[in-house]
Amino acid sequence: MSTSLEPVDDADRLLMFLFEDIQYALPIAWVVEVAEKDRVTSVPSLALPVGGVMNWHGEALPLVATELLLGRDRDEAGATPFGAATTVGYAQEQVLVVSEKPGSAARMGMPVDRVIGLVQGDGASGRQTPGALVVERRPVDGRIVHILNPAAVVARGEEVIEGATS
Repeated sequence: MSTSLEPVDDADRLLMFLFEDIQYALPIAWVVEVAEKDRVTSVPSLALPVGGVMNWHGEALPLVATELLLGRDRDEAGATPFGAATTVGYAQEQVLVVSEKPGSAARMGMPVDRVIGLVQGDGASGRQTPGALVVERRPVDGRIVHILNPAAVVARGEEVIEGATS
């Protein structure tokens, strides 16, 4: 983790991560764990570039391609230079295990390139547009960080899975 990040209060922390050289952040209350990515297994009627499952503490954790969670079209899944067409999050070794709401059980996994650390800030600061994926963009250490609406990310994951299996 970056040494430029300072300790912050639990209620106002964001977990910053990198995906395809872009910095994002989610409210830490929605992140159950940062896990090392395990072998991803396909699910019938769900193509691996879209999603799959991995063993997470003995449970099957659904993974959804991060590029789809971040709002890209389904046709773009697997179009990254990292070979995501082979499997969900091919190049990513870490998975953000995200809950359905703060303090609840794990809902899905989101492969990321690298977790950067924690930063002060409330991602639900009243500026949210219902359903908006990015609720704020702010500079941190000279780079723009896209603050994500975790409820929209989870809802997008459900839409991606339902759309792929129907």
